[in-house]
Amino acid sequence: MTQHTKDIGPEEEQPGDTPGENGPLEASVAEISRSASNEEFAVGEKAALWDRIEGSLEVKKSVYRRLGWQIAAAVAAVLLTAGWWMLSQKPSQEEILIYAKQQNISDTTTETRLMLGNNRQVTLSGTNATLKYNQQGVLVNNKQQVKQESNGEETQYNTLIVPYGRRAHITMEDGTVAWLNAGSRLIYPVVFDGLKREVFLEGEAYFDVSQKAGVPFFVYTNNLRTAVLGTGFNVSAYPDDGEQSVVLVTGNVKVKANNSNKEQLLSPGDKAGFTVSDQQLSKIAVNTLEYTAWKDGRLLFEHAPLNHIIKRLSRYFNIHITLDTNEQATFSGDLDLADNVETVLDAVSASTGLNYKRTEAGIIFKK
Repeated sequence: MTQHTKDIGPEEEQPGDTPGENGPLEASVAEISRSASNEEFAVGEKAALWDRIEGSLEVKKSVYRRLGWQIAAAVAAVLLTAGWWMLSQKPSQEEILIYAKQQNISDTTTETRLMLGNNRQVTLSGTNATLKYNQQGVLVNNKQQVKQESNGEETQYNTLIVPYGRRAHITMEDGTVAWLNAGSRLIYPVVFDGLKREVFLEGEAYFDVSQKAGVPFFVYTNNLRTAVLGTGFNVSAYPDDGEQSVVLVTGNVKVKANNSNKEQLLSPGDKAGFTVSDQQLSKIAVNTLEYTAWKDGRLLFEHAPLNHIIKRLSRYFNIHITLDTNEQATFSGDLDLADNVETVLDAVSASTGLNYKRTEAGIIFKK
């Protein structure tokens, strides 16, 4: 921007100093500020207002320089307010939820699979599968390049299915990284649109969301909606668990129950828990490592109920494990999941005083 050598004094009257002549810029900022909490304020109308702001900036460059930090601060406040307003509102379209509910996956394949939007399927062999999107499509397990096609007319979704005993790591086209735990399903579009990024999760995943100015990221489960701009957090939403949870590691997220106005704003170290039975949404402070260490091949517990630990081990190793005792045993420790299952179970047995044995149906812990 060209610098003017003439300083404008506070008493020197310039065009636009009179009330109302500064109209397009100030009126547009004021209108966005007033509308930031209005659910009826459409995305298109907001874009039009910003166009008016940009036009005002071009026409009144000298006015903008004179207003200086006052306008800059006002615009920054509007951007912050509008950004969190976008996150707090219900997205205008939730096709991904409809798609997820209509999807019927009934087979018992033990390998990780990628179901493409054009009805093709790709098998991802190995315990830990990797997917990485690039301009050519998606790179599977760092060697197989699969071309992705989008017809450009409607949103096409891919589905990553991770069975019990398997894990997966995916880098999406916007740079967001997700680690999927055993027994999980992630639905995401082939290409994110320019207004928002939405995925659906069943199971458990840790997300490291790539920041993208003005384009929020939404993670849906059957009961929760988590809205972020760029952060790291863990989502657990297994259909056979009585609670779905979101644990925040970095940044800020807003968690909202799908079927009500209940919501929680989380700070790092917070966990939002939604109990399915009574539809209650709560917030507590937790040790985040207990909820995220799984992605690094470990499980950390501190006085955790044994039935909770057994369920997680059963999913991870894809082995049926039951607890044949009424004793309310708990476990504290660090389990290295790289060890074989017997070594892990020995550690649990030594800590709890319970014995286990193998049967045709699986493994049984008993007193």
